[in-house]
Order: sequence, then C-alpha cells, then structure tokens
Amino acid sequence: MCREGAMSLPEAKPMNLHLQQAPLNPETQHGQDALADAHRNRERVECRCRIPAPEMYIAAAAGKFIVKRMPGTGPDHAVDCASFLPPEELSGLAHLKESAITEDPVSGTTTLKLGFPMRKNSKARPAPEMTGGKAADARVAPRKLTITSVLHFLWHEADLGKWYPAMEGKRYWGVVHYALRRAAAATLVKGQDLSRILYVPEYFKPDSKSEIAARRRRIFANLRPVGSGATPFGLLIAEYKGMEPTAHGARFTFKHTPDCSFFADKKLAKKFEKVFGDQLRLIEVIGKGHAIMIASFFIAKAGYPVLQEIGMMLVTENWIPFEGLRELDVQNTLSEQKRAFQKQMRFNLSGNAPIASAVLLDTSDPVALFVASDPDDADTLVSLKKTAEEGRYTSWCWFDDCPMRPFPKSGLPPSKGQSRQTKEAGVPAVPERAKAPIETSRGGQDKAPPRERDEGSAERAAGQDTGMGTDQQNPTTSPSSIPQKDT
Repeated sequence: MCREGAMSLPEAKPMNLHLQQAPLNPETQHGQDALADAHRNRERVECRCRIPAPEMYIAAAAGKFIVKRMPGTGPDHAVDCASFLPPEELSGLAHLKESAITEDPVSGTTTLKLGFPMRKNSKARPAPEMTGGKAADARVAPRKLTITSVLHFLWHEADLGKWYPAMEGKRYWGVVHYALRRAAAATLVKGQDLSRILYVPEYFKPDSKSEIAARRRRIFANLRPVGSGATPFGLLIAEYKGMEPTAHGARFTFKHTPDCSFFADKKLAKKFEKVFGDQLRLIEVIGKGHAIMIASFFIAKAGYPVLQEIGMMLVTENWIPFEGLRELDVQNTLSEQKRAFQKQMRFNLSGNAPIASAVLLDTSDPVALFVASDPDDADTLVSLKKTAEEGRYTSWCWFDDCPMRPFPKSGLPPSKGQSRQTKEAGVPAVPERAKAPIETSRGGQDKAPPRERDEGSAERAAGQDTGMGTDQQNPTTSPSSIPQKDT
C-alpha cells in the first residue's frame, strides 16, 4: 500500500530522505521548494534505510508537498524505518489492490471503489455492514470496498494499527482524529475528495463549542444537493456512545459530539442491534476499549443528519483493532512486554479467511503472528497453518487451547540490510538470518515485565509519538496542528 511516510515514531528509525543525492527535510521551506521542483519534473525521492534505497514519490495534500511510498514497496523498507509495512498478502489488502484501491504516483491520489451508495437516489441496501462478516461477501462484489473496509483502509493509512512501547499514554482521540483526517487527504471516492465529506468529530472542549460546531457545519454544507440533483451522502467515523429509541426510530450519540445526534429509522435501528449486539456486549465485558463506528449519512431538510449504512470495528484502549478475546490477549501481552508490532487488517475478507493477526517490528527480521479465534474449527486451522508456512516471514502461531508460548525475542533490526529487490536478484550483501520453523503454542508464558508509564508530554505525543500516518519527518508543533488530549 502506498501511503504517507509516518512521523518519527518512538523506537522507529525516521526516514532518511534524499533528493538528487542531497539530504531532504520536507518540513523546511528549502525542502518544500525542492519538492515542488521535483514534483514538477516528476523526480523521485530516495529513502536510504536500505541498500539499494527504495524510491518514494511526491504528492500534494493539505497545501503542502509530502513524500509517499511507491505502491507495494512497504516491505522494501527496513523494519525499523517509519515507512515499513508488512507484505500485503498477510492482511486482506492484497485482495483489493489495483481493483478497489487504485494509487496514482503521478497525481499523488488514491481512488477507492465503493460497494455501497453515496447518494440518496442510489439503490437502497438492506442492512448495515458487519466487520469481517460473511454477509459482506453475499452483498458486495469482492472488488469493491464495503463500508467497514473503508474504515479499515483509513485506520491502516493513518498508521493507527502500529504500536511502539513509548506510545503508551500518548494516543487519544485528538490523535486519532488528526491521523484519520490526514489519511483521507488526496483520497477520492465517487469522483470527489473524501476529506470534504468525511466527518470525524474533534476532541470536544466546552470553551470551543461554537468554533467546533461551525467547522462541523462546513462539512455538512458539502452534502447539500445541487439544484434538483440527488442528495449526497457523507461518511462519519466516531466512537459509539449509545442508541436511544424514539417515536420514529432511534437517536445515535457519539463521544465528542454532545451537541449533534444522528437519527436512524426503526428498520436500521433494529438491524443495528442484531448485527452489532455481540460486539457491543464484548466491549462491555472487557471494560476497556472503544467501539468505532463508520456510517454513511445525509442531511435532512430540517438540518439534522440521518444514518444510512453502518459498519463497526472494536479497538483496544490503545486504539489497536482486534477481532476477539484471543487476539486481544495477544495484543495485551505484547503491550505489557513492551513490544512493537503492526496489526493486520481484514478489509473485505470473511472472518474465517486466513490472515496474520500482527507482525512484530522489534525483531531482527519481521515475525508474523497467527492466532486461531476458534481452535476447534478444523477447516480454518488448516488454511491458517498453510498461510503461516508459505509466508515470507518466520511465523509464531497460537492455534490450540494451551497458554500462548513466549514471543520471539526482540533484537536490533538490520537497518542497512538489502532491500527485497536486491535479495530477489541474487545480489550478495549482508547475510540474512535463516527462516526459523513455525513456532506453535505448547508451553507456559514468560512473566511479563511490569508496565511503566511513559511521561512524555501531550505536545510530543501529537507531533512525534502518535503512530499516525502523516507526511512529516520532523513535524511542526504549531497550536493549530496539535490535537487536544482527552481528560
């Protein structure tokens, strides 16, 4: 997936960018001028985290020039580089590339092909989408994104599935809002800029209530029909708070939007409870975490928003997506042991499709983690085991009911190693560690070290320790760009 290089992350090596053999800092005026000239001449930037250096391209977003990965080159970066991404076949992304998701390095845009309507006169869809549910395969062609897949895409692009120990206590809704808005930049849906119709509530501050409402109204204003044309839909991404039945349907409320409720008719409200009831009860049982909802909506003539189609994704208290208790156990153990990892997203794939749960980012070579949500499902276990064995990375697996075995030990990543293209070409260079056999759970678990709270400031969290997918190598910390911390 081609996406913006991430900010300088804790325990991740910043991008070592070069343009025309000279070091490049996109955050300086000189760097912006150089990028403008290079963009005009269609020149490429190099990220010298590996040898040979992976190329990156230049795009314009939010009034500035940014550096983005070339399509499919995430694994070519060093594992400790902020631009590294695991191979797309370890997630559901490989099934959508060049069909539902098309990237254009020349224009710097990404086009999403949607499998759900974005205007009111389109053919109605009968039910909200379930994250990873089999129903998605019955209603939507595999080469179009479901509404839940759009949420997965933006979460992936925003780097919110990536976790480093020093992020502890520094990822909050203000960071999530900022990262998602950045991820939507230069993304096109139905021929229009996604950022114009995407509403992600800001962190709510009572003193700024009127200013926040004004910014929300500007987004809603983009959803007015032109003349006698069809009513356009917007997209909402917010943390679900509650649903209250009304005389004609239901009123949905979301965190950070105390002054803006969304209406749903009785049919949609009933299906919402049926489709997402188990997920909402799981969050209640856990006592931590968040239910993230995505929905298409339109603005009624009276001015209030009306929901049309709904998707949902559960995330941990650190905002990392998870699909069940076993995957949650793995993530909690990784966090307690101060490990760095990248969550793999399912996108359009059904719940029993074999994908990696996560990839370790703090080992000498990446390690793919595979988790069976149901150890008694023989067919799923066979396909999951086959995927783990055939992957390019060493695999750690938890397929049975035994306690999970210890994770591979962390080690210094080979920052100056070869890129994937060099190794495939047979060019000898830095010796590569032999692929280890698949590790499965057979024994007890090492005792995790006690969790320590990182005392970094909220300002540093917003600009450096967030894990958000942005273009900045050394981001500015102007007041207008720093997300506010939850209280």
